Amino acid sequence: MSAKLILYIFLTLISDNIEPKIKTSADDPIRSACINLSHYVSSEIATNIKSSIIKKGNGLPEYCKVSGTILPSIGFEARYPTEHWNKKYFQAGCGGFCGVVLPDRKSRSNSINHALKKGYATITADSGHQSPHIGDASWAKNNIKAQELYAHENLPLTYTFGQHLIETIYNKKSSYSYFSGCSTGGRMAAIAAQRYPELFDGIISGCPIVNLSMNGGVFGAWVLQSMTRKDGSLKINYDFTEKLKILEKNAFYECDNNDGKEDRIIADPENCDLSLKKIQICSLNSTKDCLTEEELSVVKKWYQGPVDKNGKQLFPGMPPGSERYWGYWYLGTNKSPGPGTLLADGYGKYLAYPTVNESFTALNFNFTSDVDSLNERGSLYNALNPDLKKFYNTGGKMIMWHGSADPLVIPEQSIKYYNSVVDKMGSHTNVNSFFRLFMAPGLGHCWEKPADAPDTLNMLENLEKWVEMSEAPDIIVATQYDGNGLAIREAKLRPYPQKPIY
Repeated sequence: MSAKLILYIFLTLISDNIEPKIKTSADDPIRSACINLSHYVSSEIATNIKSSIIKKGNGLPEYCKVSGTILPSIGFEARYPTEHWNKKYFQAGCGGFCGVVLPDRKSRSNSINHALKKGYATITADSGHQSPHIGDASWAKNNIKAQELYAHENLPLTYTFGQHLIETIYNKKSSYSYFSGCSTGGRMAAIAAQRYPELFDGIISGCPIVNLSMNGGVFGAWVLQSMTRKDGSLKINYDFTEKLKILEKNAFYECDNNDGKEDRIIADPENCDLSLKKIQICSLNSTKDCLTEEELSVVKKWYQGPVDKNGKQLFPGMPPGSERYWGYWYLGTNKSPGPGTLLADGYGKYLAYPTVNESFTALNFNFTSDVDSLNERGSLYNALNPDLKKFYNTGGKMIMWHGSADPLVIPEQSIKYYNSVVDKMGSHTNVNSFFRLFMAPGLGHCWEKPADAPDTLNMLENLEKWVEMSEAPDIIVATQYDGNGLAIREAKLRPYPQKPIY
């Protein structure tokens, strides 16, 4: 057998195990730049750069997929369309304690694919650390730099790199830049307007945990203590999920008709003076369609929210109409705890203080003496600065939205923040020229669980019209679909303090 034949057979064999390369030429600069991207990215700004062209499929256009690490430690994935780029940039936030890059989230909560479909150059990141899941906060243990990245520094670093990719791949600059996030991503969105007003033309802040130190450190501890006995056993667990229907029915009975319509939606939870007097107490012979005294004590505290020993309200409680979501966030399953229960211990132990106290547990948090101790680090994480003058002066626009039935990130904090901006800027008219808050009745936290209410919102399209065509969103339509994809109900959300129209 000749040497040439042997070489031919060898090359044929190995070629079967090599993914075929997409052909590029001088006439195809975008695809060529994508394939050779690692040669153009400086090791001083990013490492471990991998790039490839992903063919059109699964409802997505063909795109350049880029992954790696933005220095010092921000894991990311970017998806830039190879054709029909709309000359816009879209950056998504992350949820919980972040630590995971999740580009394929099905909802629009901290996701990028819905923007990619519209032609955006998109990017999402893990905020500067790597974790097994978004409920893990152990990465922050005595790691001040990681905490600072998570708090806010990941935003400009990711933005700068994302824009660098645009110039490298397209040889152009973006015309508009947008940021969208929910929960922690919503907090990041608010921080972008507060700390980095020059970066984004438009911002979507969904269900933002703007007061992370209180929502996580105080409210989270209150929830855990309320449901836990002194011996560590739970007063209510996943078995209580079925009884949530009793509470939901009671809330609808008392407050559904406050807006003049009985539609299983509490349109104005703020003005729902909920009573639990009609809840049936279980007898010795019956535990069905009723609550035990112990169960009722937990429920009362969840609605009430944390107070100190003198009865001073520290933070709001869970809103009426949120009961259907309690099981997912707090009761969990027989195999795993509810993700909401991870918030208190995670924040309190690893982020709330400069150094970690290994013995810390949210079950020992004192609502009278320990609250003030959260202020120091809270100033790093919280997005409570009402001074948005710089963001206004840049011409930026922000839509904040919050599900009125959110039991995890209490919606009253968004209302309180909006009102603080109004107080700072002078009037609703001034604020509404660049910042609008939309409350969405019946919606829980960030679309994570379906709502029996209009819950499909197109925030990005409304923001685009505001930024690019000066068409302010006086109404945002929310739609409810049935199992067959047919629209069955609509709501017209209006800027706070206006109420929605059904």
